[in-house]
Amino acid sequence: MRKKGIRIRRAEEKDAALLAKLDGSMFPGSPWGEEAFLSSVSSENECCLIACGAEDRDDGLLGYVLFSCIIDAEIYRIGVTESMRGLGIGRELLCEAEACCMRQGASRMFLEVRDDNLPALSLYVSAGFCEIYRRRGYYDAGGSDALVMEKIIGKEA
Repeated sequence: MRKKGIRIRRAEEKDAALLAKLDGSMFPGSPWGEEAFLSSVSSENECCLIACGAEDRDDGLLGYVLFSCIIDAEIYRIGVTESMRGLGIGRELLCEAEACCMRQGASRMFLEVRDDNLPALSLYVSAGFCEIYRRRGYYDAGGSDALVMEKIIGKEA
C-alpha cells in the first residue's frame, strides 16, 4: 500500500546527479557516481526507480532502487534518505522492483548485503529473501561478510 504523498517513478537522465549525491551521502566511498547512474538509467537491461514526494521537486528524492532484469533479476543498490527510514519506503521500492521484474519474466531475484546491516537484513528477510551464500571477509579488508540472498518470484514462487 503506497504511503500518502509518496510517488514511485522510473528515474530519468535528469535524476542521475541527484541519485549520485544521495548514494554518496548514504554510502560514503560509493563507487556509484553520476556517470554510473546515468549509464544505468539509460540502459536497456537496468532500471532505477525513485521514491519522491508528491511535488517531485529536486529536493524531494526520498529513496531509490537500482536493479537489472535480464533472465534473473539483481538488486544493485537500494537506499532511503536517513530522515525517511522506517516508514516503509524501502519495502515499497523493493516491491515495485519485483513487480517490474516479474512483468519481464524473471523468476528469481538476487541481492548482496553486509551481514552487519541489520535494518537491510530485516527488510530482505521479511520480503522473502533467503541467504544462499556467504562471502567471508568481503567488506572492510576482511571485516564484514557479504550475504548473497535470493527470492523466488513469479510463477515459481
